[in-house]
Amino acid sequence: MRQVNRDGRDPGVSAHGRVLGWLIVLLVGVVAVARTQEPEPPVIPWFETRAPGAFGDSRVAASEEWAIAFRVDATIRLPLLIAKIPIASRENVGVTTFSARHFTTDRRTGVRAYEFYAASFPDRARGLNRLGFLREAVVVARTGIIETAQFGVISSEREDSMAKVEEVLDNDAELLPYSVIDTLITADAADSRVLQLLMSGQWDTAAGLYDEVRPQWDGEDQTYTRHLSNDDPSFGYQTPLAFFSGLQVSMQAVANAVAAGEDPRDTQRYQPYVHNGRLLRFELRKIARDEKRAAEYARDGWLDNSEALRRLEYRLRDARGKEVDRFKLWVELRASSPDEPFPLPHLPVAYEYEPAGYLRLRAVRVPVPAPGLP
Repeated sequence: MRQVNRDGRDPGVSAHGRVLGWLIVLLVGVVAVARTQEPEPPVIPWFETRAPGAFGDSRVAASEEWAIAFRVDATIRLPLLIAKIPIASRENVGVTTFSARHFTTDRRTGVRAYEFYAASFPDRARGLNRLGFLREAVVVARTGIIETAQFGVISSEREDSMAKVEEVLDNDAELLPYSVIDTLITADAADSRVLQLLMSGQWDTAAGLYDEVRPQWDGEDQTYTRHLSNDDPSFGYQTPLAFFSGLQVSMQAVANAVAAGEDPRDTQRYQPYVHNGRLLRFELRKIARDEKRAAEYARDGWLDNSEALRRLEYRLRDARGKEVDRFKLWVELRASSPDEPFPLPHLPVAYEYEPAGYLRLRAVRVPVPAPGLP
């Protein structure tokens, strides 16, 4: 005879129901775990969503575009107490290119995209193989610049002394460290995602290097992230800009100040920008005419108005005011009207950069396309 509980339920049925319930709970848990373990979709770089097809082999048509290229010469200097004495020079140790492309849409004023690429020639630079690129997309609405996205690959090593150079040259390692940086800067905050990689090889263009690292960006976990809140008006930025967009804004402000008869060091001395989640600023230290260079560049056909050429000397400083870099550039200044949301880009004729006290790099403009590897 079958036993029945006091409440009239069959104990066998209750036990069976409890087992079935446990199985259902277990299965639901297994499915939930399986779902959480499914691979997440790749994180698409912010630059690609703001300026799709801006650069590369499959780029889309732009309403306007500009491109320049430079040959890089190097001078080794001996730092003394009060001066740096040149002791050796060599031409054509590397190449840099810079391009700008402008796009218009129905929903906003437009997008200005910048690309900078730099590479050394190891057989002319004592074996040093250094390269990288940065791409920026500046989105402008009727109210002004609303955000800037940046994506790039840069070498993670910096030889700031001859001892470090010799150490690198003595190192036979084929793999070199690079950082892939993805950044979005808005009016409220700046976020950066960084992937550190070891790679070997040489790439002649930014597109070639991009094609190499892009699949790795999809397949690897990011190394670290950074977040910068722009909630302090006295210790932040007024316009969301990265390096090249910030430099263009600075040069345009300098050009407008000169056209108005003002000293830009009084009115446009500083221009904040963000790089890799860090607040930095351009500081204009000097501005001067350079008649010798103006004659040289006019003779080479790079100037429309030699009287407008100026040498600008910049310092890069961090949020605490500490100098982190310096460079000079020679550019033909051109004023813009206030109602121009996207003035024509200022394209330097030449620039000089001192990555370390012992080394000065001078970039001299050459016809596009830039020369390939010698």
